[in-house]
Amino acid sequence: MNKKELILGFAIGLLTTGVGLLLVALLFSLVSPNFHWQSFQNGDLLGKYIALGSLLNLLPFFILLSRKKEAMGYGIILAVAVLTLSTLFF
Repeated sequence: MNKKELILGFAIGLLTTGVGLLLVALLFSLVSPNFHWQSFQNGDLLGKYIALGSLLNLLPFFILLSRKKEAMGYGIILAVAVLTLSTLFF
């Protein structure tokens, strides 16, 4: 397994989750921005938003698998696993 591709896949997984997190936050902030900002500060919704944002990782994962980049796919899986463990603490 190529470690460079694994690290690149991990970075893609974190970046994709960050973009997904921003999209989910913007989508739900239309309802009540003050409520969501206070929930972020308290840490009530951050884990849930990270979990929803990591759903966006499915797209690059399947694209990488179709292009035979399994090591980068493993990196995305690793990023999702790290983010899943981080939601236990938020």
